[in-house]
Amino acid sequence: MRPPSELPDDLRRGPFTLEQARSAGLTPRRLRARDLVRPCTGARVSAAAEATLLLRAAAVGAVTGAVVSHLSAALLWGFPLPLVWQNNEVLHLTCPAGRRALRRKGVAGHQLDLEPAEITPGRHVQCTSPLRTWFDLAGILGLDDLVIAGDFLLRRRNPLSTLAELDSFLAAKAGKPGYRKSMRARALMRAHTDSPKESEVRLLLRRYGLPEPAINLPMFDETGRWIQDPDMSYEREMVAIQYDGGHHASAAQRRSDIFRDEDAKEAGWRVVVLTQLDLDPLVPGMEPRAVTRVRKALVERGWAAAPARRRR
Repeated sequence: MRPPSELPDDLRRGPFTLEQARSAGLTPRRLRARDLVRPCTGARVSAAAEATLLLRAAAVGAVTGAVVSHLSAALLWGFPLPLVWQNNEVLHLTCPAGRRALRRKGVAGHQLDLEPAEITPGRHVQCTSPLRTWFDLAGILGLDDLVIAGDFLLRRRNPLSTLAELDSFLAAKAGKPGYRKSMRARALMRAHTDSPKESEVRLLLRRYGLPEPAINLPMFDETGRWIQDPDMSYEREMVAIQYDGGHHASAAQRRSDIFRDEDAKEAGWRVVVLTQLDLDPLVPGMEPRAVTRVRKALVERGWAAAPARRRR
């Protein structure tokens, strides 16, 4: 059997529509060849291509002109999402006002009036901007998860936005669906965090009445020598909190962590190292160990909770 003819260069890079195929001179027989598959109605792609969210989005977007949005855009941008949404196979696509929302198998269609700045063109797809994506998540995520996603938006390394850009964006959304919840999340969001788990710890401590810790505040010894930037800390009580995720399990990282914490202790700091086990309560309704351990460290350093106000 004769192998199929080579595809034109501009059709090898990703999904292409049947209209593009016809314009390139491909015959119906060529489109039925075994080296091509149909990612969605009206499109073809190389059978060797990995079936990813980006490929599906590129295929449907090429056929329909819709914009990848909501959870699908969040996954493409890398937003941290609850586990229930991380492997979501439904593709969220938005059509501009004036066009009907898409109705296709495996697609959640939306209709929104998107500003030009709220659409980010990419090599393969166009999707909602990071700010617009986060704002649309307000209708899907709980408050804590929306805050964690917002912290990621403003993270310390390679942030997707700035506080000034966020505040300007929200000011223009006053009265729109999702605005009130977004503003509640904005009040709890903090810039320059390093990981979603650190955000989760901060919110957990606040929820149980502990003071909010500082984020990545530089730590120095008595000579002014820099020691580290702990994940979170209480400078007055000299209590540092480190969250150790899975990558801290390697031998090399563990040695580095030990030296890190010993330097802090020699400078007079109390170091509380937390893991996922400290965040999950042993019994539903029970106070997580993270809260108990941090409270104990603060009390030992002289902190006292403010007395509860009596109701009149």
